[in-house]
Amino acid sequence: MTEPRLAGDNIAKPQHASRTDGAPPLLGLPASLPLVLDLDGTLITGDLLHLSFFSILRRNPLIVVSCAAWLTRGRAALKRRLAQRQHIDWSRIELHRDVVALAERENAAGRRIVLATAADALLAQKLASRLPWIDQVLASDGEHNLKGANKADLLQRTFPGGFIYAGDSASDLAVWAHAAGIITVNARNAVRAAAAGLGKPTLHLQGRAAAAKS
Repeated sequence: MTEPRLAGDNIAKPQHASRTDGAPPLLGLPASLPLVLDLDGTLITGDLLHLSFFSILRRNPLIVVSCAAWLTRGRAALKRRLAQRQHIDWSRIELHRDVVALAERENAAGRRIVLATAADALLAQKLASRLPWIDQVLASDGEHNLKGANKADLLQRTFPGGFIYAGDSASDLAVWAHAAGIITVNARNAVRAAAAGLGKPTLHLQGRAAAAKS
């Protein structure tokens, strides 16, 4: 039986140029290792599941009843149904400036930037289309929820040579355990301490917010 693979789209981009800024490699790790970004709470300040739900609720209060039925099929199924009906104002999504600055710098230096998120692929790809430095999207697909151990497993299979991972919550510890480098974003002290305890190259970012550009 073929092992299911979560949604993952490569976004066509020109070939990266070699690093010319003279800056040291991120966390001392080679540019051949991709920088993988979580989305909710890491790249953006909010949560796309919540945003999609409330964008529908304002127009259709009965969506609550539908959500209860969809959730019986699993969280990934709920996310897909909401993603298909959302009315999110993408111009109001707030990005974490520190994360964007890091990703843009690493992208320009030749490092692949990957968005790996438990958010539904329809939403993740919509956001990624607004951010030209994202090379690839891995996301929940309506059947499989790309979070925690599921995300760690997919990233290990997709990038067997290793990866750097940026996240913000306790659920990301399952991924950091297998990453070559760790980046925490606006994380609680307990999460930062647990991440540092893994004994890997680590960077902590505050994740200052700014509205996404149209």
